[in-house]
Amino acid sequence: MTTQATTNTPDEPYEPAAVLEAVPTTARGDSGAGTGPIAIFYGAARYPFELARQRELVEDYADAMGLNLVTEFHDREGRQDGLSMLLDACQRGGVEYVITAGWPTPNLTTAEADTVLDQLAASGTHLVCLNAWQPGDGEPPAWWNDEEGAWIRQLDELRSHERRECEQTSETSKEVHHA
Repeated sequence: MTTQATTNTPDEPYEPAAVLEAVPTTARGDSGAGTGPIAIFYGAARYPFELARQRELVEDYADAMGLNLVTEFHDREGRQDGLSMLLDACQRGGVEYVITAGWPTPNLTTAEADTVLDQLAASGTHLVCLNAWQPGDGEPPAWWNDEEGAWIRQLDELRSHERRECEQTSETSKEVHHA
């Protein structure tokens, strides 16, 4: 099943209008009259095609779950401007879910990801990470696409491998400079 990093529930009912007013109708791609809990897609990737794939997966999930996907924020390699705007939107209130293909995203360290989770929790927003379900975990969710899921897992493995190589290269260069 999908793992939802459930943060906390708001003390008061959410006011979706606060978020909808902050997001222009043209950016939402709808008339502003969507139904269902408000969700925002956050994606981070090195290449634009990765973001397009993530967006498709998130849109399929939101449709299957009856969520009102109002907008998206994204960042390219090493940047966090989109993340800052996402957190600002969540702090205004009304956002129940942030949906991402993988967590932590490639532009975040583990410590930064933990800080983001704390900020989302403070806003009453839940994080939904779509690559948590794996084939063999039982019945796939309605939104699951085997091809997309395999593709995302391969990208995650490549990123991990690349990170390890970079860390090893940086450790080796430090050793050379200190010798």
